[in-house]
Order: sequence, then structure tokens, then C-alpha cells
Amino acid sequence: MKHIFQVFRYEYLTCVKNKAFIITTVIFIALILLLSFVPMIVMSIAKGDDADGEAEIPVIAVSSSVYDKKDLENNFQKAYENYEIQVTDENTDVIKAKVDDATYDFAIVIKDRLSYTFITKNNSMFSTEGELDTIGDTIKNLYRVSEFEKQGISAKDSEKILNSEVHYETVTTGKDQTKNYLSTYILIMILYMAIIMYGQMVSQSVVSEKNTRAMEMLITCAKPTHLIFGKVFGSGLAGLTQLILITGTSVISVGAISSQSIPDEIKDIISFPVQTVIYALIFFLLGYFIYSFLMGALSSFASRSEDLNTLISPVMLLFVAAFMIVVFSINLDGVDSTLMIVCSYIPFTAPMCMFARVAMSDVAFYEIIISIAVQLISVYLFGLLAGAIYKIGVLMYGNPPKPLEIIKLLITQHKENKLAKSQK
Repeated sequence: MKHIFQVFRYEYLTCVKNKAFIITTVIFIALILLLSFVPMIVMSIAKGDDADGEAEIPVIAVSSSVYDKKDLENNFQKAYENYEIQVTDENTDVIKAKVDDATYDFAIVIKDRLSYTFITKNNSMFSTEGELDTIGDTIKNLYRVSEFEKQGISAKDSEKILNSEVHYETVTTGKDQTKNYLSTYILIMILYMAIIMYGQMVSQSVVSEKNTRAMEMLITCAKPTHLIFGKVFGSGLAGLTQLILITGTSVISVGAISSQSIPDEIKDIISFPVQTVIYALIFFLLGYFIYSFLMGALSSFASRSEDLNTLISPVMLLFVAAFMIVVFSINLDGVDSTLMIVCSYIPFTAPMCMFARVAMSDVAFYEIIISIAVQLISVYLFGLLAGAIYKIGVLMYGNPPKPLEIIKLLITQHKENKLAKSQK
């Protein structure tokens, strides 16, 4: 433990004193503080515009010879509350000219009771379809009212019938996935980026030590297992320190600076439950240790920095696969699918899959404990495996070995260790 602590202390201090680490932390904190002022700036600009004068209300022109003008105005005003509805008798050419010069935002020319022409200057690929649906519903409502009147039902009664609504309430006995969706998605993205970033930090540290030959001296002073454990724990604590600083700044900035100016909808998204944040932290650490041990061990075979990406690519592909499983499951409403349940107990996928299930679904506490236990055992076993690989890789130079060659080397090393113990 003494050797592990010494390596851990050295690695942690090296990481937090690194210029790139400090600059990245400062940039993230500065960005968060800057973004927290954006809602206040936007609101102040909007208030300034209001102080200069009322904003100009866009106008919609409606022309029809088959419906009553008052009915037209009332129905379209209900559909477009933020617009001024102007019923006009102008011909189509005049209306087109006024749409073109922006006098009208757009225009509706109703040819007969169930047919109309939509006139707009720019046909938007996103909003036009919605406008057509709204106009179609409004005209159908006008048509139905007129048909009811023919049957002797007054306009008031027909409006009451047509505009009747079904009232409902939703009782959620478990977790509200619609409410937790965005917050879970954000935390999954943070987990994904953090594990990759800090795992690669371990890999870069191993490669830089090997390139400077410092590793050859270290390997004579401590066991490879002590070195890899100390290195991974040290980098992990450095990453956790950075995350706490960034997260703490986010909480303070949102709470103290922009809490009054953030809409309630956004507050609901970024107001993560304390329990969810704790689980995010637990699964981040477990995921970090699992992948960092593997990436750190494989990095020991790299004689050049250029070889690093090739060596750790199998581990990265596993992690990307875990991320994709979670993202697709969340988007396809499959958080409790068989695939997600199985992946919650596989070491490579458990950190993200189990966290997604905990955040968005009801998971029995014993399932969480089993998943965490599996990951803790995996961390220990991967640590031992990483130490064995590290011992082989630190003194190996030249072209990196292939996966089968690594397995053969591990078997040979195991046999040599058994032989050495038996001779003692």
C-alpha cells in the first residue's frame, strides 16, 4: 500500500499541476460562468426593446367569400393568439404583393368551404407544415359550425360541442421517464466524455513515461501492479477533482446568478435529483477504473505516441458500443428491455446501462448492489490483469504485439511465476 500511495500521490500532483489540466479547468469554469449570464442578458435586451416601444405584431390576412367575416376573425384569432387577424376583400394579386413586401406575414385565401390557398414569402421546411395543419383545422371548424347551423343548432352550441375537451391526470407509481429523459441524457453524455477523457489521460501518462525511459527506473522500484493501481487512482482523483470544480461552479452559477432568469422548463431539466447525482458519481468511478486499467495496460506496449490509438481502439470500441446501446434504448423506450437488463451486469456496459436504468426506471436495490459488486470485482481483476500486461509491456519496444501474442506472453509469464514460487 505504501508503494501504491507514493505512485498515487505523484500521479495526482502531476495531473493537477499540468498546464493543460489547469487551462482546461479554467476554460470550462469560465464558459459556465459566461453562459449563466446569458439568460439575464437576453432578458435585459428584451426589456430594453419593450421600453423603446411595443413590439410590432405580425399580421395574417384572411380572405373569403363563403364564410362570415366575424366568424373568420374569431376562429383564426383563437388559432393565432400572437397575431393580428385582418379579414380583407382584396384580390389575390394585391394580397400576394403585400405578403411579398412583408405587410402580411402570410395570407389565407379561402376559395370554397373546404378549400384554400396559402400564400407565404418563404416556404419553411420546418414551420409551414404546422401552419397548414392549424389553418386546415380552423377551416374544418368553420365548416362544421355552418353545417350544425343548417341542422338548427346555434353557433354557440356548435362551438361548445366542437371545442369540448377531455380532461385527464396521470398517476405515476414509478419514475416519470418523460421528465427524467433529458437530465439522464445529459448525465450519460457527461459520463461518456469524462471516462474517455480521463482514461486517455492515464494512457498518455504511460506512453510519456515509456518514451522518456522513466518507466524502466520505476519498474525496478515498485511492482507493476502497484504502479498501475497508483497511476489509475491518481489520475482518477485528479479527474474527480476537476469534475467537482466544474460541477460546483455550475451549481453555484445556476443557483446564485441565473436562477431567476431561467425558465421553469429548463430548471426541471438541470435540477438533477441528489440520488441520481450520487449514482452518476459511483458509476463514473467504476466505469473509469474498468476502462482506465485496460487502456493503461495496453498503452504500455506503445513505443511511440502514434501507436497509442491503435492499441486502445478495441477498448474504445467496447465503450462506444455501451454508449450506443444506452442511447438507442433510451430513445426507443427500451430502458427496461432484456438487452439493457443483461448489459447492467456485464462489466464493460454496466456503468452506463445500470445508471440509465436507475435514473429512468424502477430498479430493485438488490439489482443495483449486484451490478456494483460485479463492477468492483471486475475493477480488482482488471487491475491485476493490467499489472501483468504492464510488466510485459514496459520493457518491450518496437512494433506493438497482436492480441494473440499478448495472451501467449501472459501465459508464459504465469508459468514462470508458478515455477519461481515452486522453487522457493
